[in-house]
Amino acid sequence: MYKTLYLSLFLLFHVLWVNAGIFDITRYGARPDGVTICTRAIQQAINDCSKAGGGTILIPTGIFYTGTIYLKDRVTLYLDKGAVLSGSRDSADYPANSPQTLRCLDTHFPHGGPQRNFALIYAEGKEDISILGEGTINGNGDYSGWQRGDNAPNRPKLIFFISCRKVAVKNVSLVNSAFWMEDYLGCDGVEIEGIHVINHGNWNVDGIDIDSKNVIVRGCFIDSDDDAICLKSYIRDRPCENVTITNCVVASNCNAIKFGTPGYGGFKNITVTNCTVSACTIDQLRQREKKYPNITASPASESGVSLECVDGGKMDGITIDNITIHSTLTPLFIRLGNRHAKMITDTATHIPCLRNVIISNIIADGHSHRTSSITGFPGAYVENVQIHHIILDLDGGGSIAERNVSSVKENDEGYPSPEMFGQSLPASAFFIRHVNGIKIDDVWINLARNDARYAVVLDDVHFAYLRNLYIKNGDGKTRIIAPENIKMSSSEEVYLADGKIK
Repeated sequence: MYKTLYLSLFLLFHVLWVNAGIFDITRYGARPDGVTICTRAIQQAINDCSKAGGGTILIPTGIFYTGTIYLKDRVTLYLDKGAVLSGSRDSADYPANSPQTLRCLDTHFPHGGPQRNFALIYAEGKEDISILGEGTINGNGDYSGWQRGDNAPNRPKLIFFISCRKVAVKNVSLVNSAFWMEDYLGCDGVEIEGIHVINHGNWNVDGIDIDSKNVIVRGCFIDSDDDAICLKSYIRDRPCENVTITNCVVASNCNAIKFGTPGYGGFKNITVTNCTVSACTIDQLRQREKKYPNITASPASESGVSLECVDGGKMDGITIDNITIHSTLTPLFIRLGNRHAKMITDTATHIPCLRNVIISNIIADGHSHRTSSITGFPGAYVENVQIHHIILDLDGGGSIAERNVSSVKENDEGYPSPEMFGQSLPASAFFIRHVNGIKIDDVWINLARNDARYAVVLDDVHFAYLRNLYIKNGDGKTRIIAPENIKMSSSEEVYLADGKIK
């Protein structure tokens, strides 16, 4: 009798709970002991929730050990305070996923080999899906079994959403993915807010990767060993577009804020505002060798902001405003290149394009001789760049031997990175090559040591307007940058303040 009564009450409570649209995974048999595999229980809760028309999957306080779970339409995964979704350390718990909506992933993503697309939380072609709450998702990427090398395959991402609509990820903490932490590919309408990301447990562990449209990332803290925020574009003629990144703190042992690679489809209408780039909480876990000359800061990101368009796509309409950059080797890196102008599936070669870029209100320090650079390649020009209201605090110390412009190789098919031109450039502040239309206004360059290099180098630059450029050398005296501080080679229509100098 008591057993029957207990069962009846349990079923009644369960029905009331489900009718409220809340599906507690512990009522499906999930155990919060951090040991019992809970994949089936969590997935059944998701399936029931979706069949009921949608609702919330509750992850209560405790540690729930799981393999891949698949989100479905109108399902919210909610992690209570003190809840931990802990990724399995067994690769058998991560089934391979072959995307159906973006078939290119099986042919050329990213290097022509088949992709198995492992992830802890996976969704494809779903609508109105969310991950919310005050809990933590831990990928256990620091587990020894996942330590397979920099570009090793068969490691699960933490979150991988493909071709989804109306996506929200808010307020959760994301820790130690075995690969990229978050990957939003081909999605439309993505809102990421208030998340806390720490990703230092493995090789090639980006903080967040976005190849989608109509995206906002705001109020996030992202601290990663590889790129912190990385925009990508994998599919020809389908740009990553209409993306806003604002009010974030990012840290990286690689590139803090980066567009590309790849950039096959290009980047359009992207805005990054009110962000701070800071030093990582962990110094070079991947043990990047420090044999480079003239590097004084540790830890240090490779670059603060990198705009890279090297795969035949078009980058157009980029705004970078009000960014503070600390502890970086190269503050700004803008690169138009010719790396992968023809993909496996292309019938013709695509010429990349990088134009209409505004960079303003930047305070940055730089701790190497890898100067900020804006470069195209022979026959392909970066176009219409505006840089204004910039303060650069740089180490200086460059020598006369580093002033040789002709020694800077083109490397037009090389992988884009600040070190692609070597460990020093002939300018202390800006190296500009193959650019058609650039305006630089109100720039203050503070050098800790005297620097024998030119302040600005213009090589094959057509129509440049430079105004209100000031430099303070190691002697502590501030001067207006004079023509002799600007090196010009194969350039024309260059104006300094009110006077044409060539």
